Amino acid sequence: MATDSLHRAWRVHNALPGAIPRLDTVATPACGPGEVRVRVRAFAISFVDLLLIEGGYQWKPPTPFVPGSEFSGVVEACGAGDTHGLHVGDPVCGVRQGAWAETLALPATAVHKLSATAMQRAGADWDTEASALMAPGATALYALRERAQLRPSENLLVLGAAGAVGHAAVQVGKALGARVIAAASSPDKRAAAMAAGADVAVDSSSGAWKDEVKSLCGEPGVGVVFDPVGGDATDTAFRTLGWNGRHLVVGFTSGTIHALKTNLAIVKGASLIGVDYRQAAARDSSVTRQVQADVLRLHAQGLVRPRIQEVLAPAQLAQAFAQVRRRETLGRVVIRLAP
Repeated sequence: MATDSLHRAWRVHNALPGAIPRLDTVATPACGPGEVRVRVRAFAISFVDLLLIEGGYQWKPPTPFVPGSEFSGVVEACGAGDTHGLHVGDPVCGVRQGAWAETLALPATAVHKLSATAMQRAGADWDTEASALMAPGATALYALRERAQLRPSENLLVLGAAGAVGHAAVQVGKALGARVIAAASSPDKRAAAMAAGADVAVDSSSGAWKDEVKSLCGEPGVGVVFDPVGGDATDTAFRTLGWNGRHLVVGFTSGTIHALKTNLAIVKGASLIGVDYRQAAARDSSVTRQVQADVLRLHAQGLVRPRIQEVLAPAQLAQAFAQVRRRETLGRVVIRLAP
């Protein structure tokens, strides 16, 4: 375990297919002015993490680097100056690149204290739930509310609705008052989307799902498409949009970037909107901090909660990678450092 001057962090030394981060002993980060140091209790693993580790993500940090961005933990030290109401012992969660470590030193504005209501709702598993909450929840809320300006009663089509960010988009869409249509490729995934609150689920592996969605929506069509999938699904989903529809490009879990026929945007008066929450946070932290605060509020109300598939020990990191890589899970895989 970490000492006063050393701690352990998982680092990528060669970003190549099949790479597994190495557990290295490194200097414990100092806690500067306006910063807090967090003892990490749990971190979640996402498909984006795998892409980054294997060199397949659009952002390629120099090696060695500490991967991961989602964490929960407890404040163990506060730096001088304003730490925005955080104190030693506070349970927190956040999104910060380099989260796969025993301790993190980061600006107090980058973490959020969990409310007593949220702690009570999550119970003894608060750390695993909190570690998997913020990145998907904030991405979904930022995309739907800030970028697409989703309106109550609009039809929202969520692709990849059983994935981490798709699951969050279903819940956020309902919280914003939309009618949510979930697209997923298997019965168990569609059942998971319905359990998350979707109004209806369609089989995205069927050749007729575009017509099914258009029939469900009628004349207004789909108001907003939430698309973390890419590939052929992008073209199909874009064709379900009604007049002035908005198509949110969130990711490409299919591994394919589709070439969309841009005349479709003219015919529908539609907008193609890119969503990169990482860049948004770097460029305007005031917006994303408010988004994260609102995710915590929705979580405390029970409206947005991550689905946890499995909680593993640090020694099982390779097993966790294999599960996420094969996309076998219907929920998040979390590594728990705390006993």
